[in-house]
Amino acid sequence: MTEHWVRFGLGTVCLCVGLFFLVSAVVGNYRFRFALNRMHAAALGDTLGLLGVVLGICFYEGLCPTTVKLLAIVALLWITSPVSSHLIMLMEFTAGPYSAQGEPDDEQGLEQSSIGLHRHDLAQSRKEEDAQ
Repeated sequence: MTEHWVRFGLGTVCLCVGLFFLVSAVVGNYRFRFALNRMHAAALGDTLGLLGVVLGICFYEGLCPTTVKLLAIVALLWITSPVSSHLIMLMEFTAGPYSAQGEPDDEQGLEQSSIGLHRHDLAQSRKEEDAQ
């Protein structure tokens, strides 16, 4: 009998932690102004949030084929989410809201950062490679 209560308690804690991360990701997407910060909040929210929710469900259900499938989905998400976030970050670097001189666009309220300077250096090195 106590085994069921322990599983219920662990499942509830995992579900609450997972929901906390998911809600934090949603709040982060609305609070952050810079696109890369929003992307970081979303990437952490879906990986940690989904892990907490799925672990909570696994504790509730016990070890069965469904829990193995759910854990496989979490593993797949842990592989694909960082890769997609990295590709979005590279797209933001190369085709983001920066002008050709590396200056940020004032309409979006972005601050001068190393990202704009990095993009400017990247554009300069590409021009040099094309000239050769």
